Amino acid sequence: MLRRTAPAVLITLLCALALFGTTTVAWIHAAVTTSLQPITVDVKGSDAAPAVTALGLVAAVAAVASALGGRILRSVVGAVVALAGVGAAIAVLAVTADPRAAAQPTVGTRTGVINGGGDYTMTGWPWAAVTAAVLLTLCGVWLVLVAQRVRRRATQRFDRAALTGAGAPAPRDRRDAGAGADAGGASDARTGATAASTAGAAASSGAAGETQAAEHADDIDTWDALTRGEDPTRKA
Repeated sequence: MLRRTAPAVLITLLCALALFGTTTVAWIHAAVTTSLQPITVDVKGSDAAPAVTALGLVAAVAAVASALGGRILRSVVGAVVALAGVGAAIAVLAVTADPRAAAQPTVGTRTGVINGGGDYTMTGWPWAAVTAAVLLTLCGVWLVLVAQRVRRRATQRFDRAALTGAGAPAPRDRRDAGAGADAGGASDARTGATAASTAGAAASSGAAGETQAAEHADDIDTWDALTRGEDPTRKA
């Protein structure tokens, strides 16, 4: 799961750091005239648009947090990053729309001149900040989409596992039924064989008893014939 979200998290972090980095350099060159001499003041992005610096830091922290959280946290972080990018872009465009108003607090602090005239020239860094803010917004949307895709895959995997688990008992039941039938058939066969063996033993025992009785009767007849003075062998 982490390998699927790592590219989005890494690029989001880079865009957030890039946005923060653009605020550490001069955005506006202000050339103002004091009572003594002209003075040139370089106004950094962090002074002209403090909100951009804060939003860049928020987006960077959110990107790191998304790497440690689950699907729900990634969705929330993605939304936060996207909103931070939109807010930063709006703040930068406000500076480009009126650089004098954005630079005046810093110029007034350094020169003591408030609402004075002068020449305010913008550098290319505000436009770099706008680009970074737009990319950061897209990264936030990307994080949300990745989190939703991972969630759908996890749901589909769970559904397949549930379906497989529901269908598995049927073959076992059939095998158990077949095994039970085989066991019942084997038991009936053993019972029939035992009964046949018992019946055969009983028949053999009866035949042996009858033979012994017949022999005993012949012995008695032979003895009686001898008692009467007859020859039993001649009679036979």
